[in-house]
Amino acid sequence: MRISSSLIGLRALEVLLGGLFFYAGLQKVLHVHEFAEAVLAYQLLPESLVGLAVAGLPWLEIAAGLCLVAGLKPRSCLLLLSGLVAVFLVVIFITMARGLNIDCGCGLFFQRQVGWAAVLEDAVLLIWAAGLYRWELLRHDKFGAGSIIQAGP
Repeated sequence: MRISSSLIGLRALEVLLGGLFFYAGLQKVLHVHEFAEAVLAYQLLPESLVGLAVAGLPWLEIAAGLCLVAGLKPRSCLLLLSGLVAVFLVVIFITMARGLNIDCGCGLFFQRQVGWAAVLEDAVLLIWAAGLYRWELLRHDKFGAGSIIQAGP
């Protein structure tokens, strides 16, 4: 048996993606007031739910990112992160259609306006997470859960 270099590379992509979401969530926790202002600026949630979103979303990103880095339930983490990014994309498109010129509040880059750069970033993250999810499904079907080892040459 040997460890496939492509499996190591794909695992590295999972670790990097998990790290990005961990970082984004951590920035939101560390700068909670800026994040709350960003969520309010979207004008999509009733004020009674803004606190819940501000309190929960960063920790969801942190937990999913850490679990993905650690290799714990990677398919669940990737599915969750894909869903989050898809929702973010919808929110960004709605905001752009409404003509609001606001900070995206994404956590990776504070002080960046909602616009095509944010759409591109989220599209890349969605394709990345969805691609890794597909790889996890194929790997699970072929080698079993948690395997980074493949049968001989």
